[in-house]
Amino acid sequence: MIDRIKKKAEELLRTKQVDLIIGYKRAPDGVSVAPVFIDKAEETKELIWDTYCVYNLSNYLKDFRGRKIGIIAKACDARSIIVLLQENQLKRKDIFIIGVECSGIVDEKKLLSISPQTSELGFDERCRSCKPSKPPIYDVLIVQEGQRPQAPRLEKDPYGSVRKSEAKSISEKFKLWQEEFSRCIRCYACRQICPLCYCPRCVADQTQPSWLSRAHSFRGNFTWNVTRAMHLAGRCIDCGECERACPVGIPLRDINKKIEKDVKELFNYEAGLSAEQKALLSCFDKNDPEDFIR
Repeated sequence: MIDRIKKKAEELLRTKQVDLIIGYKRAPDGVSVAPVFIDKAEETKELIWDTYCVYNLSNYLKDFRGRKIGIIAKACDARSIIVLLQENQLKRKDIFIIGVECSGIVDEKKLLSISPQTSELGFDERCRSCKPSKPPIYDVLIVQEGQRPQAPRLEKDPYGSVRKSEAKSISEKFKLWQEEFSRCIRCYACRQICPLCYCPRCVADQTQPSWLSRAHSFRGNFTWNVTRAMHLAGRCIDCGECERACPVGIPLRDINKKIEKDVKELFNYEAGLSAEQKALLSCFDKNDPEDFIR
């Protein structure tokens, strides 16, 4: 599989179909992975692909607008690309997608806890609600051959944790998030790692007028995190990068998953499934529920 990725990337650069390949390379520690940007055909030998390829590389596409870019993309990365295409942030003709079949990625934070008795512990939680799959959009697809690697055990209900939270009282939920958001240090790592946060100037950085407090306080933290979550309504594809990047471990996927569930139930809409579908907030269906405005 890796050899086929390298061969295709080399071909794209050698024939000048792309100016740059965005992929993965082994990190200096010899185990983990880092993003790599390759513009020379002979350097494609650095490319790798395995369960340590946790990064959503689509986040880097917005830094190379106007150039021909080749990108290695698993299913969640490809779904982010679809949303960026829907929102006119990218042009399809400028991107060559090397789609890779994914059987799950590791959870970096749990990696050290892996043992023969708990081998599944290493899979990221986001993979438990995502069937091992092929990207929904690609120009060439690289599939796994031979014996398939062990995949994470899928959750019967991808929204099971959300339903448990919904069963709590309002006061219980507020207390829970009060505790979580009080730990936020406002580093904005969640914003920087998110492929769908591309505003030229974030509302959190504006001072004239100031829309939300920039102070490290519960009030400012609560406003920031909830505002960002609502900004992703109908757009988040649950790549989990925000939670992975959070240095204090706030369960940001829980918020996004709740909104994802509501969007699906209310509007029968899932983000990033097809570049042909319109973005949720730019389409209208007369059968959509309207109780909220009555």
